Amino acid sequence: MDVVAYEIDESLKPILNEIQRNFPNLTVKYEDFLEADLSIYENDLHVVANVPYYITTPILFKLLETKKILTASLMIQKEVCDRLLATPNNKEYNALSIILQYHAVVSKMMDVKRHMFYPVPNVDSAVIRIVKRNHPLLDEQQEVLFLSLVKEAFRQKRKTLVNNWFEAFSVPKEKLIQFLETNGYSKDVRAEALTKEDFIKLTKVWNHD
Repeated sequence: MDVVAYEIDESLKPILNEIQRNFPNLTVKYEDFLEADLSIYENDLHVVANVPYYITTPILFKLLETKKILTASLMIQKEVCDRLLATPNNKEYNALSIILQYHAVVSKMMDVKRHMFYPVPNVDSAVIRIVKRNHPLLDEQQEVLFLSLVKEAFRQKRKTLVNNWFEAFSVPKEKLIQFLETNGYSKDVRAEALTKEDFIKLTKVWNHD
């Protein structure tokens, strides 16, 4: 099995060169993973990473958008893990929770306490496993709409869906209220009360109502 590692800090070259001597199947690329062209790889990819916490979200989106990546095992900040696995009516629940769960099955493998690192960081960590879905839950056009509806629904969490979508899409509030109530939702519902399945349902009927 070939292993490709991405490292942006070239000062680590002496250490990594020593490791490479013992593992001829290891290639180290000294570049920013977020800028890396992953289309150069012919085979399916499986990612294992200790993610820099300050760029967790853009890395997650890159993993989700790269079709060749099938699985990812990541160490991330525990607080972020809680958000990713959050369920409706939980204060941690947000757009990223739904988007990640739409694209993949996500599970927590273990917690990693801060005292297991040196120097000791200020936060605890967790290891999660992401397994991409084999088949999309929506077609490409619907998926674009789904992602837009979810992101805008959570733009201001304290506002109702009607108010957030009115500001985002310039659809009259009366029409949005009718749309929600016709499909079984209160006009006062907020994004945090809806599941991934609810957003998928609303996406499918958005252009029909």
